[in-house]
Amino acid sequence: MKRLALLAVAGCALLSACATARPVPYNWGDYSSSLYSFKKDPTDEKLQAHKQVLIQIIQGSAEKSLKVPPGVCAEYGYILIREGNTADGMKYLDLEAQTFPESKGFVDRVKAQAIQPPTEKEKAP
Repeated sequence: MKRLALLAVAGCALLSACATARPVPYNWGDYSSSLYSFKKDPTDEKLQAHKQVLIQIIQGSAEKSLKVPPGVCAEYGYILIREGNTADGMKYLDLEAQTFPESKGFVDRVKAQAIQPPTEKEKAP
């Protein structure tokens, strides 16, 4: 009985060792460390560096025929809007909603806020 159990465990271990790894569904690039660096020290230089990482993720995903990770296009679009590039920002927000339809409600709220002029509180440094 012990031999049968041992044989079954050894067989499972052998078969699981031969299993193929699932492909990675997204290209996250250097997103985590870039975002952490920006949040830790939110300077314009770090924001521009994070923006470059987002661009690399978007372009790298296209080159590897992968979907852009969830939220990346929305984050990039939001940054563009905050910088005053509303037209391009809206395009990336639309791309986020197209790629991930479940984000449409969120994207619509961001777009609605983007077209409203900032309040006095938001203008204050």
